[in-house]
Amino acid sequence: MYNAYQPYQMQQPQQPQMQNGGFVLIPNENVAYNYPVALGNCVTFKVENKPIVIEKSMGFSQFESPRIDVYDLVKREMKSENSAEQVDDIGGLKDEIRSLWDEINALKVARKQNAPKRKEVTSNDAD
Repeated sequence: MYNAYQPYQMQQPQQPQMQNGGFVLIPNENVAYNYPVALGNCVTFKVENKPIVIEKSMGFSQFESPRIDVYDLVKREMKSENSAEQVDDIGGLKDEIRSLWDEINALKVARKQNAPKRKEVTSNDAD
């Protein structure tokens, strides 16, 4: 029975969420293409002995075709603080600093050699 004092509340339809079926290890790519996936589900396949991952998902309508995405796995090299490149950079920097000090010292020597001789002032010169 409808009560006039209570407003009617419309329920919002909830959007269904895609369900992930986890990883499935398969011998070749053809198995993924032929693997049955239920409506609203997604399954991720890892091809044995190959750096390939395949994701197959079905929408919520039976009239939709399955969506298949193929990914190539690429290993990423982690850079550490003591990697060879950084060590080379530090070694190059040290060499550059050494050469700058050598130039500074050479300039000091040249300046001393080219400096005018100072005449010592004696008490006789003061008159």
